[in-house]
Amino acid sequence: MLGPRKKSLLLFAAVILAAPMLSAQMTITYDDQVSLVHPTATGELGLFTTIAGTTLEQGDWSFSIYWNNYDYLAAPPLDSMIIPSRRSFREMDIEEDVVSLSFGYGLTDRWEIAFSLPYHIIENNAGDLSGFVNGFPYAGKFDDNGLGKLHVGTKIALLDPDTSDSNLALSIFADLPTGDDDSGIATDGVDYGLGLHWNRGMWFVGGQYEITADRDLDAALTNVGLVSDVDVADELRVNVGLNTPLNFWETTNWINEINTILYTGGDDIGSPDDIVYWVTGLRHWFGDSGWALNAGLRTNLTMLGSDNGSCPIGGLLGLSFAPMYLTPPPPPPAIVPPPPPPRPRVVPPPPPVVEPQEPVELRVDEIHFEPGSARVTNIAKAILDDVALRMRQEPAATAIVIGYTDNREDTGPNRDLARRRAEAARDYLVSRHGIDPSRITIEARGTSDPVGDNSTEQGRQQNRRVVIRLIVP
Repeated sequence: MLGPRKKSLLLFAAVILAAPMLSAQMTITYDDQVSLVHPTATGELGLFTTIAGTTLEQGDWSFSIYWNNYDYLAAPPLDSMIIPSRRSFREMDIEEDVVSLSFGYGLTDRWEIAFSLPYHIIENNAGDLSGFVNGFPYAGKFDDNGLGKLHVGTKIALLDPDTSDSNLALSIFADLPTGDDDSGIATDGVDYGLGLHWNRGMWFVGGQYEITADRDLDAALTNVGLVSDVDVADELRVNVGLNTPLNFWETTNWINEINTILYTGGDDIGSPDDIVYWVTGLRHWFGDSGWALNAGLRTNLTMLGSDNGSCPIGGLLGLSFAPMYLTPPPPPPAIVPPPPPPRPRVVPPPPPVVEPQEPVELRVDEIHFEPGSARVTNIAKAILDDVALRMRQEPAATAIVIGYTDNREDTGPNRDLARRRAEAARDYLVSRHGIDPSRITIEARGTSDPVGDNSTEQGRQQNRRVVIRLIVP
């Protein structure tokens, strides 16, 4: 059964999920929408929980405030803690609300730092259950709250985003106590660990290993027959995420995550059951301001198969800010001044008859693209650099740039991919080498004139191309 607080919060989440339909829209490319990430609840850039290999650029900052609701089972109690009850023994279920503030900063284009401070509220509403949370004993109905540990993390990108289609980063973090915490909200000492995070396109994969400090219970708890020292289990966190752009909301992504917590080592009372959360929700950006609204539902899949009988559904809400690194728009076309007024016409003598000269094709070049992409690769840039050099050497030469696709691309959001590929080649010649755009004509021929067999991957690769014909009149 859902409690009153959870019902109201889930209703609020439903309202937030409808917000994208009411806010202003902007036009961004599909590739931009795939790559957009924002602060997680702990401050590093990523999805809701899954951290990305992407980092803030130098001098940029990020901010977030999140509410997260979690449902999980406590570690088993000691025999002396079990409360007599008419019903059979059940594991204690915990409902935890965490409100966190985070701040991130880019030290370089590939190195960011992040800080977050959480406030925890944990409770159990059954009077005959008992167990351990973070090595701290609880029995009966309770409600506990307080500041959690200060999270300090840093993330270093291992791949150059200008030359790689993937992002890979190493993270190092420490969770520092904020005071004496005589509760199950956190352990006494410093927790620390490291992780590795990768993303490409819509897919995100990462993991972190955290070494958790042990707990020293105070004398009052020791005197009632409980242990004084608890070896709290370390945590291996494995996360997989899918960041799907919604075509009908151009600044909204549908995020799905599997967040797994595997407990290693520790005493029986310091090691609860492993947890697998499924999170699904939306992240909506308000135009290109960098601000985003986050909302979703979280289900503890491991509790679905337990005999505890409690509701395993929680959720999240968040407001976050981070710069939107969008592809810059193409430069405006050059302004051609109006022609001067015509001079008085002087009839010249008839010129000698000269046979018309056919245009001469100087060269034909061809560049290729990744599936569904209009991004110019480094190999293609080298070919275009050579084309630009020849156009400088031949001031009268003009270029015809023709874009093609394979038979699987010319649909849906890629229906204008052939044109965007031709425009990408033209824009590189104009912006990189200063070639007059009036000397370049673009055409989009889609799947026509295939040079390869579209039934094979090698043939489709040959068809994902742009042909540049250099002609002198």
